[in-house]
Amino acid sequence: MPTTPRFIVDAMLGDLARWLRMLGYDTKYNKDYEDWQLIKIAMDEDRILLTRDIGLFRRANMTFKKEGKDNLRAFYLEWGDIEDVLANLAILLRRKLNIDLRLDIDPKDTRCPICNSQLRHITSLVEIAGKVPEVIANRYREFWICTKCGKVYWRGRHWITIEEKLKKAKEKIYNSTINKESKIAKKFLLKSRKKHIRRETKA
Repeated sequence: MPTTPRFIVDAMLGDLARWLRMLGYDTKYNKDYEDWQLIKIAMDEDRILLTRDIGLFRRANMTFKKEGKDNLRAFYLEWGDIEDVLANLAILLRRKLNIDLRLDIDPKDTRCPICNSQLRHITSLVEIAGKVPEVIANRYREFWICTKCGKVYWRGRHWITIEEKLKKAKEKIYNSTINKESKIAKKFLLKSRKKHIRRETKA
């Protein structure tokens, strides 16, 4: 289970919270949290604050700096599909904190998207008896049960969609890296050409 980073997200990022939990990250989310609560929890529990509120983003970073919490950050995430949001978060974490966000779901290292507790991997039909429809129990042999709320999960058709979205997020990160390297190369070539022209002019 990834011990770091840990996150707290605002009311507008509930979907992201569920994805981060599936990826194994301890992510707090409550749509009723007020701004001051988000900032306080982030500081008290050393969590990265993720928000779509530019005002909260600025206040949080000012507060972290004022309180000497240099290890903490608030990140502003723009609206977009979940693959865009995950890609942008991964890029920000890498650039700002040198942290690599895991974008693969480890079946033995994941959390409940509903309550954030750890999931336990099971293959025993006895443990899920009466907790899932009979047709599901007959069709699947692997299940994940939440250690807190008891909700049971399995690799249904939605799993393909999950993997596709994570793949798209990785592709966006890769394309962003390529574009950045291309811009750096172009900038270097432009500087080299300018220096060459100046030398020819002086000659």
